[in-house]
Amino acid sequence: MNPRKTCKSTDDPVGTSSGNREKILVTALKLFTTQGVDGTPTAQISKEAGVSTGTLFHYFPDKNYLVDQLYLSIKKELAEVIHRNDDRTLPTKQRLEQCLRGYIAWGVANQGKARFLDQVCNSPGIREEVKQQAFDDFTWMIELSNSAVREGILQDLPLEFYAVMLSRILNGILTLIESGCTGLSQDEIIENGLMMLWKQ
Repeated sequence: MNPRKTCKSTDDPVGTSSGNREKILVTALKLFTTQGVDGTPTAQISKEAGVSTGTLFHYFPDKNYLVDQLYLSIKKELAEVIHRNDDRTLPTKQRLEQCLRGYIAWGVANQGKARFLDQVCNSPGIREEVKQQAFDDFTWMIELSNSAVREGILQDLPLEFYAVMLSRILNGILTLIESGCTGLSQDEIIENGLMMLWKQ
């Protein structure tokens, strides 16, 4: 169960078309983040999206495929946002910080999408080939991370370690910002959270 409280989402719709596929994805996102994936039947998604169950299954043969496609669409959007924040003229540490701040800004503006990724990131329901497909959009960050290790900015630890820890820290920052219960400003939460990443 996700510890974040449910609050009004500021998400942009998934995709720009007003077609049935996009309506289904937007509705699924809303329901998955309020009821959980397992607690959301496809019949409810189709009803709230205003389409027939047959239409839903035309685009998404089963719920697992729907979850996969929603995951891929959000990861692709996120990869594009982070890549836009990468200024190759900056030193490595500043490049990394800009990318991470891009993620945080995206997560603050798209709480439902960030919550969904946090909910399913380690889910066995997401097939390995789907995770790999999503990861392919982030491969440029591997070299950036390797540069940070070579320069002594990050400790020389396995990529899998950073993948998990980075996710936990960034989602923790978003959770604390959303909760508003720390007594810290949004900037203070971000600065203190990011400090936890760097090699002392």
